[in-house]
Amino acid sequence: MTNYMFETTTTMKEYNAKKWWIDSDIIKPIIISAENLKEALQKFVQHCDDMCIEISNNALRTKNPMYVDTKDGNTKQIGYVITGKTEFNDNYYRWVKQYVDLWVRITEVNDVEFEEV
Repeated sequence: MTNYMFETTTTMKEYNAKKWWIDSDIIKPIIISAENLKEALQKFVQHCDDMCIEISNNALRTKNPMYVDTKDGNTKQIGYVITGKTEFNDNYYRWVKQYVDLWVRITEVNDVEFEEV
């Protein structure tokens, strides 16, 4: 089993960013134990569902890689940008579904081998 840490920043889709607001930390960081990344992503979907963010199978299939620039000028994939859906209460007390972007940074967590100091 491998331990994966999922750290997520949530943003509104660009076309709705001025109309709606969402807490960027709504999806709390989580460490997931899984055999592989695919299994870990499925468990992450359930974690998001617990936080009232729905991720469809299509959203998982069409996820986009998320990159950072390295010191040597190259890029490195550090996670995915995944579309999620949640409900917002509008000014007329109705619930409306809106789409959000989940910027998911994924890292492997390893146990520390402690030595006598």
